[in-house]
Amino acid sequence: MLTARDIMNPEPPYCQLDTPLLEISRRFADEAMHGMLVVDDEMRLLGVITQSDLIDQQANLHLPTAIAIFDMVIPFGEKRFQKEMDCFQAIVASDIMVEDVRTVDADAKMMDVASIMSDEHIHHLPVLENGSVIGWVTKGDMIGALAKHIQRDQ
Repeated sequence: MLTARDIMNPEPPYCQLDTPLLEISRRFADEAMHGMLVVDDEMRLLGVITQSDLIDQQANLHLPTAIAIFDMVIPFGEKRFQKEMDCFQAIVASDIMVEDVRTVDADAKMMDVASIMSDEHIHHLPVLENGSVIGWVTKGDMIGALAKHIQRDQ
């Protein structure tokens, strides 16, 4: 019977508590990621950041209003915008991560992992061994493992 260890990605994307939001956002965009783990130096799980967390954070940023008169653009609210940008640039992973993260043990059975992901609507499930992250299972990993399992049975 397949386990989480068998189907997991052993190199999930991760960052540290003090990783700046700008760096996290760039990695999400450049690597087309949907989630990222937040870990300490011993790879102990501290939290998770998802695309939704980034969108929620950026939704609070108010762009300055501008009015165009003839060939001139007159901005309003630039000071507020600059203040918000300064605060935005000070945000780090610990400010936006979700700390209550569902995990599975490396030896959890594949069907148990699938049930957890389905029942709890989880897209990324960190896999732990001795309290440290050794990988994660994504919905894509699960679909790939199920396809291989079905193909093998035919």
